[in-house]
Amino acid sequence: MINLLIYYIKKVLLIINRKNKADEIYPYRFHLFQELIQIYGKSFFKDKRFLEIGPKDGNDTQRLMSLEPSKYFLFDLPDKSAENEKWKENLDSNQELIIKNFLYLSQEEYDKLGFFDLIYFTGVLYHNPEQLRFIKKLYDKLNNGGILVLESATIRNYFYRNKNLVQIWHPETYRNTTTMSHLPSKKAIKSWLQMVGFEKIYDSKCYDKQNYNVRDIRYACIAEKQSSDKVETYYKKQIEDSDYFIGGST
Repeated sequence: MINLLIYYIKKVLLIINRKNKADEIYPYRFHLFQELIQIYGKSFFKDKRFLEIGPKDGNDTQRLMSLEPSKYFLFDLPDKSAENEKWKENLDSNQELIIKNFLYLSQEEYDKLGFFDLIYFTGVLYHNPEQLRFIKKLYDKLNNGGILVLESATIRNYFYRNKNLVQIWHPETYRNTTTMSHLPSKKAIKSWLQMVGFEKIYDSKCYDKQNYNVRDIRYACIAEKQSSDKVETYYKKQIEDSDYFIGGST
């Protein structure tokens, strides 16, 4: 209730002062990109390799292209074709839109993609039940020094949202959607990021300016892969130098 009140106050202030206001359906996406640039600067990403999972309306795609990547792969699902049609003709020669589920690529397809310096992964995680595995596959696709930008819906339940858990809706789905069977908490997402290896994680404040009403039920972060990262393993207490990397099963 308090967050909703703050949201409306901020909305009025933004109408009065339109500076740095995003005129789009999901303004937090604009502010998340702005945070990325504030942290690393545009030049950091020039001539680098990008991967975007779930470009949807193409708004983030347009922003990312302004960073002048050398190669840019985009993955979306067949049911998003209508949205993709609105902007895919504007793709540059160094961009490739692939209509497949990234998580279900063959090993050959996965390997052929190579490695990336920036992976953009927004509004996708909570549509998949294999969330830890998905994050691990993305981590493995980053070069050292590479950046993962992640944004996701989280648990709605007031009593669960601040705990480290995943709410499973099976055999139903959340609000009768076709895909939302597992809603993680913010702490669960951050735990998964740390398990797969990320040690440098910046919690985004992208909701604070125009979407304060959803800041308790969504999570966004910017995580950097470092050569000093330590990937968590199963059975490390029983097996010396265990190589059962969490999320890395085949």
